[in-house]
Amino acid sequence: MKTIEVDDELYQYIASQTRHIGESASDILRRMLKISAVSQPVTPVTKDVVSQPSVVAQAKPAVTPAKDKVRAMRELLLSDEYAEQKKAVNRFMLVLSTLYSLDNKAFAEATESLHGRTRVYFAGDEQTLLQNGNQTKPKHVPGTPYWVITNTNTGRKCSMIEHIMQSMQFPAELIEKVCGTI
Repeated sequence: MKTIEVDDELYQYIASQTRHIGESASDILRRMLKISAVSQPVTPVTKDVVSQPSVVAQAKPAVTPAKDKVRAMRELLLSDEYAEQKKAVNRFMLVLSTLYSLDNKAFAEATESLHGRTRVYFAGDEQTLLQNGNQTKPKHVPGTPYWVITNTNTGRKCSMIEHIMQSMQFPAELIEKVCGTI
């Protein structure tokens, strides 16, 4: 991984091309430049007068999905969008959206087993959550088919995130870091 410096205007333009939460700058640039993620031989442009040997890029070993998930969560925590959120509920919703986008099946399994003694925390529609209490303040989780109750304290929100991330097999240190930012 290399680091490049870009001016603010270019950075804002690249950031505006983000299609989903957790998308890396490399992914955005690859899409914009129509370059596939698979490394291909790179041949330098040479003038006819000077002959230079070809340079071939070394193919990186495939990154495991687990590392991609961890990277995406770390990128979320470092993102401007996340940092700009002033309310815990907004950070909570961003984390939920990102977790869903990383593995919607694992997210579904985790939320099915997540409920309180008398409360349902996640549902496919607002009405289901309202049936379990009119004061639950259900909100739609952006980019997902899920609704979640939001009138819980920050500690409860953290324990919901913790349950989902453990179920999705995230490392304990990352779970702790995410919960510490909500």
